[in-house]
Amino acid sequence: MKKILLVDDSPTVVTTAYDELDERGYMVEVAYNGQLALKRLTEFGDDLPDLIVMDIEMPKMRGDEAAKVIRETPAWSHLPIIALTGVAPENLGPAAQLFNNYLIKPFGFDQMLELVERMIGAPD
Repeated sequence: MKKILLVDDSPTVVTTAYDELDERGYMVEVAYNGQLALKRLTEFGDDLPDLIVMDIEMPKMRGDEAAKVIRETPAWSHLPIIALTGVAPENLGPAAQLFNNYLIKPFGFDQMLELVERMIGAPD
């Protein structure tokens, strides 16, 4: 089963995205900020997610800050990351390079599902 780490501080986004992804057969793990995302990655050990879907604007640690740590950590640097953002990628500056793809808010969850499947394939 393909695993996705969903990182967002909005309970509405988390609940809806979790339900949509889970319903289609993806295993979804949740973190509510960048610090918790890094903690979860450490806890996963060798059983890393196939994809990270991460908001940029979050308390405690922003998504771009967490993505920078992920890219600088050899065991995690290969992980694909989709950024959830209200800012166009060209306006993110150097942080834009940390992400493999983007969903611009507001987005439809059908868009998210299509992008997830394009990046990691259908669930097993």
